[in-house]
Amino acid sequence: MAVCAYSHDFLKGVLVTRIRRAAALTAAILVMLSLAACGTAVGSYRVLATLEEQQFSIGYRSGDNVQRYVEAAIRELSADGTLHSIALKWFSDDESSFPSRSGALGEVGTPEPRTLLVGVDEDAFPMSYMDENGAWAGFDVEAVSAVCTRLGWTPQFIPIKAENAYVELSSGNVDVAWGGLVLSAEDGDYVVSEPYMSNSVVVVSRAGTDVRSMRALSGATLAVDVEQKYMDAVLADEDLMERPEQIKRVTGGAQVLFSALNAGEVDAIVVYSVALRYYAR
Repeated sequence: MAVCAYSHDFLKGVLVTRIRRAAALTAAILVMLSLAACGTAVGSYRVLATLEEQQFSIGYRSGDNVQRYVEAAIRELSADGTLHSIALKWFSDDESSFPSRSGALGEVGTPEPRTLLVGVDEDAFPMSYMDENGAWAGFDVEAVSAVCTRLGWTPQFIPIKAENAYVELSSGNVDVAWGGLVLSAEDGDYVVSEPYMSNSVVVVSRAGTDVRSMRALSGATLAVDVEQKYMDAVLADEDLMERPEQIKRVTGGAQVLFSALNAGEVDAIVVYSVALRYYAR
């Protein structure tokens, strides 16, 4: 039987090497945890936490030919780069995922001229909202307008909420639900498209402040839009509810929230991640 003998110096060297490797691994883990604790920098802002993941979709009445024409126009506008250009205007990058195919309208024929009643969430900046002049604006509004131009239709925008999309569609109040809407086919007998853009409800601070983590919100002021969907996301996070000294509910949507954050009137805000992408351009 062979017997292996190692010198004291050799064993000491092995031990030192292992200790150094363990120390390096521990340091790397600590750095990763430190970075995670400090949130994620996005431009001049910092995402402290993600409260809810969402996806925007388009809703149609079951069996309505509107779906065929709208989806064909979407495919053509995606193929020729029109929707890509609209995304770059609003976000400086394109994270949309519309289906694409040239000549798609030729497969469904030419539609008759009409007014398309479009249900949009007016509180979903920058997807759909009313600007200071009282005109409809936003990524989805421009995308719908491009679709209608391609079809020879005239869009008419009508405020709705995602939870009422089925009722609005089935009653004929709107022909399509498309504008900052998180839809679910489980809410009624209507068709919900594949998601075309991901979104999240996030807690955001300014990158240049001491509010670099959720822990730093202790004693801070957090601002939340009056829309119940945002407050529900806050209420679902017990840790978040316990940290701020004050939670302010404000009107005016993401524009007012980011204005207050930039002015230092609040320490952090709860907003859509798509709004953050818009302001971080």
